[in-house]
Order: sequence, then C-alpha cells, then structure tokens
Amino acid sequence: MPFLKLCGAFILLVVITGCQPAPEKVKKTIHAENGTYAADISDDGNYSLVSTDETGLLLWPRYATNAKYQWQHNENTVSQIIDVDISADGEVAVAASRKEFSMWDINNGENLGFWQIGSGEIQKLVVSKKGGTVVLGKQDGTQVAFNPASGRRIEFYGHTESINVLDISPNGFYVLSGSNDHSAILWDTRSGQIVHRWPLEGRITQVALHPDGHFAFISDAIDNSIIHSLPDGEIASKLKFIERHKIFSAARFSASGDYLITGSPSRQIAIWDTSTGEELTHWRVDLRDGGRPSNAAVLAVVFDEKQQQVISESSAGLAEWWNIDLTGSKE
Repeated sequence: MPFLKLCGAFILLVVITGCQPAPEKVKKTIHAENGTYAADISDDGNYSLVSTDETGLLLWPRYATNAKYQWQHNENTVSQIIDVDISADGEVAVAASRKEFSMWDINNGENLGFWQIGSGEIQKLVVSKKGGTVVLGKQDGTQVAFNPASGRRIEFYGHTESINVLDISPNGFYVLSGSNDHSAILWDTRSGQIVHRWPLEGRITQVALHPDGHFAFISDAIDNSIIHSLPDGEIASKLKFIERHKIFSAARFSASGDYLITGSPSRQIAIWDTSTGEELTHWRVDLRDGGRPSNAAVLAVVFDEKQQQVISESSAGLAEWWNIDLTGSKE
C-alpha cells in the first residue's frame, strides 16, 4: 500500500589502566524546557534536532542560544514525535510519530514532505544523504525503505519482532537494524537481500554503522556489545566492562573509525577504542538545576575529531559540549 502524501504539513565504575581523565566542559544549553523525548546530532556536530511535547521539533545550531527552526510535525493534530534523524550530510531531517513521518530542509527550513503509513506503527526511522532514502522500522518487525522523490519502496521482512534501533549508510544502500528477536541484520535497501545476520542472546538495544562502512556495532540487553569489521562481518572487538545488564541509549563511531562513543540511560558517556574494546574514558551528563528529574538518558552523542569535542543531547533537555584530548590514547 503506497504512502499518502499530505499537503500543508508543517554503580560501578570501570577502572582501566591508562584511562583518560574526564574532559573539560565548555558549554551547556537548555534545548527543551520540559525535557527532550527524541534527539539527533549531525555527524559534524553543527546541528541538533530535538522533539518536545510543548514546542514540536527544534533545530539548534552549535552553541546557539535560540533555535534556528521550530517545526510542527502536523499542523492539524498533536502527534507525539517518537524518533528523529539528521542525514549524514546535514542537509535534511526527518521525524516520525507512530503513523506519520515528515522531512525538512535544514538549510532553508522548508517542509519536503509529510506522509502517513497504511498499516502498523513506526518505531524508528533513519534518512540517507539529501533525503534519498528513508527507512522506517515498525513494531511488527517490518522495515520499509522509501524513496521520497520517486515513491519507490521496498519492504524487508528479516525480523520477526519489533525494530528497536536503526542506522543507515550515508548513501542509503545499507541499513543496520536491531530487533526484539535477538538479532541484528545488515541488509541492502536496493535488493532487500541480507548481507549479514548476527544473532545475540538478548534483545538488541543499540546499533551503529561506521559512515565509511568499516565497522558495525551491536549491543544487546544482556551485556553483549560487539564491534564487527566490514565487509567480512567478523568480530573486531568486544567492549570490556564489568557492569551487569549494561544498556546503551546512544552509540556512534568517530569519522576515523578509531573510536566508538556511547551514551547510557544513566547519564554516562563513554569513549572506547574500536580495535581493542577498551574504555578510554567516561563521565556523566548534567541534570537540570534542582536535580529534577533525578536521572537523564543520553539520547544522542557525537565525537568531533577535528575539533576534539564531544557533544551530547539528553532527556533532561540539555545540550552539552566537552573538549577532550585523546592524543596518544591509541599508542
């Protein structure tokens, strides 16, 4: 069934030998007064996109004190935005409620489309460069790769249960998906063919693709956190930690592929050596003044290697920036 395009849419601490000190915080800004439900940060760290109950979607430039754009997912009804994504080139943004998704031009703020799905409910979505491919992960395990320009779509049925996490290659050719069915799949959006299937012991809670296709990260709910090399799919390393039931709420490779940066539901950010799985450093994001709520999940995180800076967005509605020097950490 085709999409209908609508008009007018607007603890324990891990102590590891050689662990780096926590970085220096350089800035903290409120991006959502009443907290953030979903967030993404562009690969270059220049933009953050957050969804809120009271103001819809907000696009924030780096260090800005005011949002560049405020977008309403649907001007006719109030829809809870459950996921957002910024393309690898920083050109477009997408957002989804359970039944609808939209696309926006980051440069001029224009709406590029608003669509309703025919059946099922959206759980996750991702978008490739220039908005060429949007992939929806649904609660019934189905994935849909959709070309907004041509209307072409392909449905992928590799999973049997809800899609929990998605990542997409910048060119839109490959998607890494993780499901409640205890498996992660790398699949080709052009053919619908499976490239790799990785079974794990628990439900998949986080995945990440290196933008140049060198690595895939997969983590489940019972302490299996594995970096696979690509294209062969073999294990490159396993993250080394002593906590039990360690869950990641965000994960992203650095551009070089030397590092994996993760965020947790318990405020922690960590940077890992991709080749060894060793943790290099970790620290916690802030809570709001007054400590309410008493915890915050890290929703999005980026390590900008050029500027040696880490950027995060948390459910507390805070964006934070840290300067970090990892020189010599891989010697």
